[in-house]
Amino acid sequence: MATIAYHPKKHSAAYTDNYLYNQLIPYIGNKRKLLGLINEAINMTGIKEGVFVDLFAGSGVVSRLAKTKGFQAIANDWEDYSYCINKAFIELNHPPTFEKLKLELGLFDNDHIFRHLNSVAKEDYLTKHYCPADDENPDLENERMFYTNFNGRRLDAMRQTIEDWHQSQLINDDEKYYLLAPLLYRAAYVSNTSGVFKAFHRGWGGANQTALYRIKHKPAVDIVPPIIFNNGFKNSVFKEDANSLVNYLNKHTRPDIVYIDPPYNQHQYGTNYHLLNTIALWDKPKIASKYNNNGVITKKAAIRSDWKKSLYCYKDTAIEVFLDLIKKIKSKYILVSYSSEGLIPTEEITNLLSQRGRLNIITKTYKRYRVSTQRYSAQPTNTESVFIVDTTLSSL
Repeated sequence: MATIAYHPKKHSAAYTDNYLYNQLIPYIGNKRKLLGLINEAINMTGIKEGVFVDLFAGSGVVSRLAKTKGFQAIANDWEDYSYCINKAFIELNHPPTFEKLKLELGLFDNDHIFRHLNSVAKEDYLTKHYCPADDENPDLENERMFYTNFNGRRLDAMRQTIEDWHQSQLINDDEKYYLLAPLLYRAAYVSNTSGVFKAFHRGWGGANQTALYRIKHKPAVDIVPPIIFNNGFKNSVFKEDANSLVNYLNKHTRPDIVYIDPPYNQHQYGTNYHLLNTIALWDKPKIASKYNNNGVITKKAAIRSDWKKSLYCYKDTAIEVFLDLIKKIKSKYILVSYSSEGLIPTEEITNLLSQRGRLNIITKTYKRYRVSTQRYSAQPTNTESVFIVDTTLSSL
């Protein structure tokens, strides 16, 4: 099994060959630093094999952990970018063969396919709407700066090439996701943002010019094959509402462990990562005029209008939807990750989960996410809990 303890240098997503952390998108709520705690929780169940369901998979790091531990992994997340990433890292046990594409292009191996993609650049949707015309002289008032023009053209060309190959049936679905996963990772990595796509820095890297090494470095968008792990099982990835998916799972399988890591605050993932969804879908949604009558940019983030609103992100509905979910789950164990900063108080979470069976809780305190190393929080730490519910000893 891959080393679990996260090391920021050894496990840098851009360079590591550790399956757990390879090309793991920078992501609020990412559990990479908490895998040790989650692994401890899994071990406390005493279950060493069977079906592991990750209902809010996000970056997929917990599903990756389950896969390396010998479980058949079922990962779910209703965001399109998450679905694409996990279709590659979770569902695949072997790199695809690309037989049709290799024959068409006269290529010999998968590395040549990636080299081909890394050689293309052409202005398209991202460059037109999310990049300045001139990287050295961007118009700070009237242009969006999510990416440099240089990187935008490469993201555009790679994504369109993958789409063309898929539409012409030169690549199948597995091959498409195998190429899209690393592209989405690079799209997240080189963005001129603090980690989410609700806004971009005013100028490259913002006032402190943070992370220029990734934002402007050339060639920053080169993609490399994702590391694939074979656990010997038929793993599955879904793109459904978690509360609805459990009804399907109840009819078709009996999970041994269901892991829940729901959104815990008011920030919606659909708006935070809307641009990754656009790259995943490549539907090029229409964007309203960028300028108002004074020539100043409006609708700064150009967020998709079809983003999905999670009821877990509203104080008035979070408890109700959470209770509905845990009541419907049929598995031997339920594991729940939740933050001390969550909309549902820890005491309420404890009471709700106690209704499903014998409850144990393990916790870890860690540094809160900061948008910049130069900006400190009044509350620098946070406590993450993993609730472990043995439903075989249930009162329901």
